[in-house]
Amino acid sequence: MRSIKEMLAANHQWAQSKVKQDPQYFIRAAQEQSPELLWIGCADSRVGPDKLIGLPMGSIFVHRNIGNLFATNDLNSLAVLEYAIDELKVPNVIVCGHYGCGGVHAALMHSGTQPVDLWLDQIRFIHHRHKAELSALDKEARWDRLAELNVKAQVHNICRNTIVREAWKRGQEVNVIGLIYNIHDGLLKQLGLEFSSQAEWEACYG
Repeated sequence: MRSIKEMLAANHQWAQSKVKQDPQYFIRAAQEQSPELLWIGCADSRVGPDKLIGLPMGSIFVHRNIGNLFATNDLNSLAVLEYAIDELKVPNVIVCGHYGCGGVHAALMHSGTQPVDLWLDQIRFIHHRHKAELSALDKEARWDRLAELNVKAQVHNICRNTIVREAWKRGQEVNVIGLIYNIHDGLLKQLGLEFSSQAEWEACYG
């Protein structure tokens, strides 16, 4: 494990290399942010959005937590969504889950009363709702499928939220998209979850 001294030295080298390549890089980055998308993803250290989609600093407004959840009773999630939509006018909201998710696996394996267990109850509810489908799968396939169903549930939570529905009502561009990341090959996969209006969302979930 690198020491903090080594991390700071690496940071210094990185900053110098950026300025060498583009003297205006940090001058532009320090200006008001105008991100292209809000990324709601897992806190897993292997799933960093800037690396996955190759966008530069300032392009992604990020919210990450265990299990890439958008909890409708979580003030943090709600505040991030509101700021992204109402203040930054971000046109794209991506929910990205991933195969091999530790949060999804923990939700499948056990429950308890610790903070992480209570947080993951939201995934357990999804598991219970789709129990018949998931029970027919082997362990690995069940884990992967629940990760996909979790993304679908979070997309649903975002689309039914007042913040997004009000934005759609006033004609603001908001595209809500569900993706899943395969940690074994580094590729993102579409899940057929792409909604640009309340009518599109209701046609799928109604």
